[in-house]
Amino acid sequence: MIYLYYGENSFLIREKLARAKEAYHNKFKSGLNFFKFDLEENCGDLKMALESQSMFSEKKLIFLRGILSVPESKWDETAGILSAVGGLEKSEEVILVGYDFSAADSAALKKRLEFFNKKGKVEKFINYDQPKLIDWCLKKAAGENIKITRGDAAYLINGVGCDTDHVWNEILKLSAYGRGAITKANIDSSVVFDVVSSNFKVTDALMAKNAVLALKGLEDQWAKNEDPILILGAVVWQFRILVKLAGAKFASSEEAAKKLGLNPWVAKKSLAALKNFSAGELKNIYHNLADIDLAVKTGQRDGREALEDFVYDFLKA
Repeated sequence: MIYLYYGENSFLIREKLARAKEAYHNKFKSGLNFFKFDLEENCGDLKMALESQSMFSEKKLIFLRGILSVPESKWDETAGILSAVGGLEKSEEVILVGYDFSAADSAALKKRLEFFNKKGKVEKFINYDQPKLIDWCLKKAAGENIKITRGDAAYLINGVGCDTDHVWNEILKLSAYGRGAITKANIDSSVVFDVVSSNFKVTDALMAKNAVLALKGLEDQWAKNEDPILILGAVVWQFRILVKLAGAKFASSEEAAKKLGLNPWVAKKSLAALKNFSAGELKNIYHNLADIDLAVKTGQRDGREALEDFVYDFLKA
């Protein structure tokens, strides 16, 4: 079976991947038949993983990252491998999931989507507009036993923008502070719309490539017993903004804020930080963060340790 998940709403894609992996590991405990390949780095072992005999007669689960954004030569190699394995699209023994967190419209994208549409199921995850994001927040909050009204959800989104990661992380934080209930009063007291919250001090340091200050920021957060998932969400959110800004041209920070659904102050700060990174650096950082986020949320890594290791990589760069 073949699936493709793509689009700019990386929160929903990571959530989908996490659920798939959790369901797989609940059924097949060994984990020896789960594989993950980053196509921008190497897919040389992909053919072997597809054709090798599964251990313990378990199904295989294979994740392929970067399936839509790799160069044409790498895509041709990957498509050749997938086509050479007979019956993969109907296989009950192999579940192959290709995913990409963003993909610009292009002839290459159209060709790759056609390939996956013929062989499996394609699902696109787009950013929500405000009404849909409000509906999504209310439904997800209800599933987590978090109480928030439609009016308060709209008020929060108006303040922080239509970024799914950012909004949900704020809801989690507010729920922790409000013991499961969110009101306009605790939004006003805990969410700072025009300046960054304490969690975002870490992201500011990283955008300035000041890893020492970022580590100090993490130490301060640990001293406050801050949830590492919330901090990680803030870092993922900020670098996704940088990736989006690097891939487009805006006449002003106001235009960027409007088109990306951002707070104008955040758009201005982020545009200023672009000079510190190349497009390739940003892409690699964001992919690394996506892997860390998935590993932490599926219990494979400790959140504090993963964040500290990520920051130490900045020191080495």
